[in-house]
Amino acid sequence: MASVNSLPCEEQFLCSICLDAFTEPVSTPCGHNYCKTCITGYWASSDLTQCPLCKEKFHHRPELQVNTEFRDMVEHFKKMRVRSEDEVLAKPGEVSCDVCHGLKLKAQKTCLVCLASYCQPHLEPHQRVPTLKKHKLIDPVSNLEDRVCKRHDKMFELFCPTDQTCVCFMCLKDNHATHKAIPLEHVFRERKAHLENVTSEMKMIEVTKTRSIKEIRYSVEQNRKESEKEIQDINEIFAALVASLQRSRVNLIELIQEKREAAKEKAEDHVAQLKQEVDELRRRRSKIEQVLQTEDDFHLLQNWPSLYFPSHNKDPFHLLSCSTPPFTQDLPDSSQQSYVGMVKKAVAQMEKTLSNEMEVLIHGVRLSDGCESAKQPDAAEKLVTDELIKEVWNPPEDELRMIQQCHAVDVTLDAYTANSKLLVSEDGKQLTIQQGRMQQFFNSLNVFGRRFEYQPYVLGKEAFSSGRFYYEVRVSGSRGWLLGVVKESIKNEFNPNLSEHGWSFSGIHFQREDFAHSSVHSINSGPMRLRQRPQTVGVFGDYEKGEISFYDVDARTLIYSYTGCVFTETTPALKAFLYSLTDSPLSGRLKLYPIFGIFGEEPDNVLVITPVGRAT
Repeated sequence: MASVNSLPCEEQFLCSICLDAFTEPVSTPCGHNYCKTCITGYWASSDLTQCPLCKEKFHHRPELQVNTEFRDMVEHFKKMRVRSEDEVLAKPGEVSCDVCHGLKLKAQKTCLVCLASYCQPHLEPHQRVPTLKKHKLIDPVSNLEDRVCKRHDKMFELFCPTDQTCVCFMCLKDNHATHKAIPLEHVFRERKAHLENVTSEMKMIEVTKTRSIKEIRYSVEQNRKESEKEIQDINEIFAALVASLQRSRVNLIELIQEKREAAKEKAEDHVAQLKQEVDELRRRRSKIEQVLQTEDDFHLLQNWPSLYFPSHNKDPFHLLSCSTPPFTQDLPDSSQQSYVGMVKKAVAQMEKTLSNEMEVLIHGVRLSDGCESAKQPDAAEKLVTDELIKEVWNPPEDELRMIQQCHAVDVTLDAYTANSKLLVSEDGKQLTIQQGRMQQFFNSLNVFGRRFEYQPYVLGKEAFSSGRFYYEVRVSGSRGWLLGVVKESIKNEFNPNLSEHGWSFSGIHFQREDFAHSSVHSINSGPMRLRQRPQTVGVFGDYEKGEISFYDVDARTLIYSYTGCVFTETTPALKAFLYSLTDSPLSGRLKLYPIFGIFGEEPDNVLVITPVGRAT
């Protein structure tokens, strides 16, 4: 029996180009052998015609002929190699031939009828004898005893769906007599088809998830590039801001230096003038001293007119004036002009403004989702995501805290606009139901015609036409209340409709029920039930964004928010014409006034404008 060790040297029958057994072997003039296809392809891909092994060059491409005898040897070698591969000794863990004695060869097939495994030589009868050809052969298996019914010593050829187990024909007469059996081949095809479908679905899922991975990575890369670009733009913006501050600093320093140089030149002019006056005084004093040294009375009297200076001459600019010239008082005094204090005050104000704006900006960036998914999630993923968000997400408290820190304003009540039934405290912070007749008499005067006659409302003194504002009102002392902001045009209405002039939020409290009602213009959103009665309500307005929001300060939650509000108006043509005649500035931006109201007749109803609770 041939084995691998009895074969000729394998390298002798291998082409040095393809490293496989020769196919149509040819010989070059130098005596080396190659596959005809390999050597012709090698020469076609090279500019030189030479032997790949010895590098011998040929002036002309040789005419190659197939070496038939060598080809037959190669074919014989291939057959021997195939035969030798089939007759390999079984290694540990491999299925061995059940017929071999002594050294057992590796089994090539297992017969389910004979219940034995055979090597290639012993398998030959099953490939030759017609009766044995009908036996079912499978790839070699080592657990043939598991395929045999231990009770009847028969092969499992059927499957019982009831018990989900393999059975033999004899089992159908015993334990499975009432069960329906299916041939194993049918179950095999059915479950194989099912597994193929599962495999196909798994491949589709793999493809989908692989594509999602690529898309996510692409999205992350795009986000990285965009973030780098944004960071670069932000650096440029801050660099421009720093450069602008540097230019302002340089301009301020240059201005101070110019003022210093001007003061220096002025002082030098004054010094030069004083030196001339001093020289003149010295000259006259010397002349007087010379006259005083003589005893000649005639000489003294003769020079007296040129030496005499009346004592009543008090001209401050006269040469003999003893008073300090007034220009010395005009010289700059560095101790009186504190440019450093002015700069410190301005820089502190800028720093505070920038700090507040940057805190709002950073908080907005922190709350925003800067990474968008490459595609919309499917329904199942979205459901899981939504449930996860409901479980782990809570509304952040920082948003209201940031508003309290950065946009708080001081609001007071305007008593001249209050309804006659309402009483405004002296400090303008408290609103109650009117009790005294004297106060009611003064209220009935309706100063300037600005008072609410039919609605229990009062306006705030402060008006807002830009930026953001926020204030808080304690409503726990009133069973019925109203808060909001209104347009300035409400003052011109005799019986104004609040929904047409503003944005409000009202609450009515009963003994067993809390609910809030809101309206915006002609749109009525109906009553909204709240989990708890608000004790303090915060009112926030963003003029530029067109938004009015109401917060429950104690619960730190948003109650209701109006968005898309329009705070501008079209100026009438007559008004615009009159403004143009007087060269007065004309603006289409409306002034917004806070509005407050109390419902009911209870004397203990009260609204209090409280200081904004800044977070520590």
